[in-house]
Amino acid sequence: MEYVVKPAGGAAIGVLIPIGVEYVAKGKRVSTDISVKWSGIAGLIEGVAGIGVAVGAEKGWWMRGMKDEDKAFCAGFGGGGLATGASIILLDELRKRALYEFRGRPPRNIPLTEEGFPRMQERYPTAELVEEI
Repeated sequence: MEYVVKPAGGAAIGVLIPIGVEYVAKGKRVSTDISVKWSGIAGLIEGVAGIGVAVGAEKGWWMRGMKDEDKAFCAGFGGGGLATGASIILLDELRKRALYEFRGRPPRNIPLTEEGFPRMQERYPTAELVEEI
């Protein structure tokens, strides 16, 4: 059972850390020159560290007495962090370049409700203007 729980827990923690950094940092970037998010950098560092510890222990370079389930924990931790960090950086770059966006047609009729934006459609029809632009 430990062979399943430790890698799964490591992967979950590995994913949780970059997402937590993104939440706490509120999407801040490293600097104005380098437009990479802190959460992406945290995920990459975590991935290199976790996978590096697992590979080093497996090869016998360091931590020679580490159990297999602990190596699996480190590998899961590093893999989860690396995938999450790389995904954050990649998706942010795609968003900045507007390579993915809403590509559907604007709705012809917006259902009217008692409150909120759809009520404005009654006075200011926008569907035709959006389609024209």
